[in-house]
Amino acid sequence: MLASLFVSLAVFQVASTSTQESPPAEPVSSKEIVAVESDEITADARMIVDRYINATGGRAGWSSVKAIQGNGTLDIPLAGITGTAAYVVTPDLYRNTFRMTGGPIQDASIITGRNGDVVWQLSGENEQYTGKLIEGAERLRNLRQYQFNQMLDLEKNFLRVELVDIEEIEGSRAFKILMVPRESPQSKEYRFFDQESNLIVKTMVDDGTGRVQEAYFDSYKQFGPVKLHTRTKRMTGGQVLMTIATPEILINKPVPESFEEMPLEIKVLLGEKKVSPPVTKPE
Repeated sequence: MLASLFVSLAVFQVASTSTQESPPAEPVSSKEIVAVESDEITADARMIVDRYINATGGRAGWSSVKAIQGNGTLDIPLAGITGTAAYVVTPDLYRNTFRMTGGPIQDASIITGRNGDVVWQLSGENEQYTGKLIEGAERLRNLRQYQFNQMLDLEKNFLRVELVDIEEIEGSRAFKILMVPRESPQSKEYRFFDQESNLIVKTMVDDGTGRVQEAYFDSYKQFGPVKLHTRTKRMTGGQVLMTIATPEILINKPVPESFEEMPLEIKVLLGEKKVSPPVTKPE
């Protein structure tokens, strides 16, 4: 059960907004949108992303961020599961923790982490965890996603970035931008930028296997120099998979020292720790 939950509970990324009023978007006709097959970042797509960056605090605001911590709740309605969600992000560290109960599980946890270049996962119930090292393309994808804001360096993170359409998202028109990740050229990630607010209001990810996941972002609020969404609704197959609300967000506050250390289960997998077999008592 936990394994399938982890596949579904994709780690949410930080998207954001700003206190300053966003500059009005110049209208773009759908007739002007031309698909580009070569690896490049088109000028119109870059302009839209730059507006998003300005709307979320600007490059100066983002450069002042050294740590983000969020706390809130999660709800998986189809399974009758509720719980808590917490995350910590720094330039070298990431920790995302889901603690869940209800339906078929009780006191279950899924913890995803990064310490330097090592990406890992713990899952289990009642504080009994199974560890896993994340490797290959999945590791590279996670390292990309665990940045403060992927949009700040398009060349580093994506092979192609282009405006492909204009769609209506929950009553508002949004630019649909295709972004092809460098670590996974067969994947397609679409981000939808609201024309009025310039904020990301939706993402759609096609990992190349036929599985498409959607996420909606709202309830943006200002936290220090940047603005972040505080609610994420993840969907698959037209149904709400999970809703995450993180109204409590701290910027540049000290991160728990314990997070600097990888969990014992991960150290064992890396060969840094050895676990002694249980001692059997003589009969």
